[in-house]
Amino acid sequence: MTRTNISFLMRRAFERLVASVAAVALTAMLLVSVDARAATHRTLTPSVTVLVPTVTVLVPSVTIEALD
Repeated sequence: MTRTNISFLMRRAFERLVASVAAVALTAMLLVSVDARAATHRTLTPSVTVLVPTVTVLVPSVTIEALD
């Protein structure tokens, strides 16, 4: 019974160790692959275009004619 518990505990410890090493390796690969340097201010070009909507207001007109 004790041997089974030790075997189980050793397997769980190994699984946690492997998971930790894998997480550290993935984090390191991600940090190496990302280029996080900021671009210089002179080379930046605007990437936002502002569109201003136009509104046309139609005012109805009324003509009053005199009756003869």
